[in-house]
Amino acid sequence: MQWSPECKTGFEEIDSQHRLLFAISNEILDIENPLKQQDEVKYLLHHLIDYVDKHFKTEEEYLVKHSYPGTKEHKERHEYISKQIRQIVTESKSMTELKEHLDTMLDQWIRVHVLIEDKKFSIWAASKGIIK
Repeated sequence: MQWSPECKTGFEEIDSQHRLLFAISNEILDIENPLKQQDEVKYLLHHLIDYVDKHFKTEEEYLVKHSYPGTKEHKERHEYISKQIRQIVTESKSMTELKEHLDTMLDQWIRVHVLIEDKKFSIWAASKGIIK
């Protein structure tokens, strides 16, 4: 997954966090043999879960601060993504299965949540003169 200008929201803190989430996700996606790299997978998963929670909290603060009309739905999507990550971690029967599920989920999250949902907030904020 490549960070690109189309991923920008116009909110520097959110964009910076997105770049780090891309980096963590790519580290997970780059693991070739999850069975031999279990400690690395566990470390990255812990880091991903912690950072996702931090990022969602930050993003939600921006939504509330600017009275974004889609705040409730956006928060619900965050809850779904957090639940999905945790479910993959707890329900995967092997490291290989865990990695496969994460690969799919992370790719969908980036393509759907960042490029569509976060972009909606960005477009709305620009239309209100909150960002340029």
